[in-house]
Amino acid sequence: MLRLLYFLLPLPFLAVCTVMIALDGIFGRIDPENLDRQTFVRVMQLRDFRQFSPEWVERFTHQAEQEFGRHSPNPPVFQLSLWEKRIHIHFQQHRSEQPSYLERNMTLMARGRYFQWMHEYDSASRDRKAELMNDVVEEMRHWQEVYLDYVRFLGLPEPTPAELFQDFQRMIEDFRVDASPDEIALIDSFTQDLSRILFASEVQRSIRNLLPW
Repeated sequence: MLRLLYFLLPLPFLAVCTVMIALDGIFGRIDPENLDRQTFVRVMQLRDFRQFSPEWVERFTHQAEQEFGRHSPNPPVFQLSLWEKRIHIHFQQHRSEQPSYLERNMTLMARGRYFQWMHEYDSASRDRKAELMNDVVEEMRHWQEVYLDYVRFLGLPEPTPAELFQDFQRMIEDFRVDASPDEIALIDSFTQDLSRILFASEVQRSIRNLLPW
């Protein structure tokens, strides 16, 4: 018995070492450009991007766009085990006031990209403003469709346009937190123009969908 215990004693240590090695790609030093998709998503779920520099967050944002954005050659595919799917359904149905790392990280990356758009829009010529706004609308449509695909994958009811607009407004309010007065003025101005274009675009799409040809 003592001999058996002697040989079993290293097992917990080996188990801990194995877990540490397996998670090293997530909690160790990260190179966003060289992460596979699964590790990329795990990092977004388990790391707090607020601990990293803006330059690092920008690298991760750029890689997320390369991997999952509208120009990606491989669109996002949702694949979860049954128990993972149940967990996602639970948290979608019972939203906590305390956002998860994934939600917080996605908001942080969206904030960085939104600020980039609004500063570029503010200094752009009239023709460039129209071009940029159309591009922003297409970007937002893409990510909205990714979210809707996720909801459909979970088998949950699709949010209504009003609910999606409320989510958009909450996101903009998050962007205003810790922003300077000048940045808040830019956020409000850019959001007003963007909302007007989004509304007109959705009206046009609805009309086209009603036409018989």
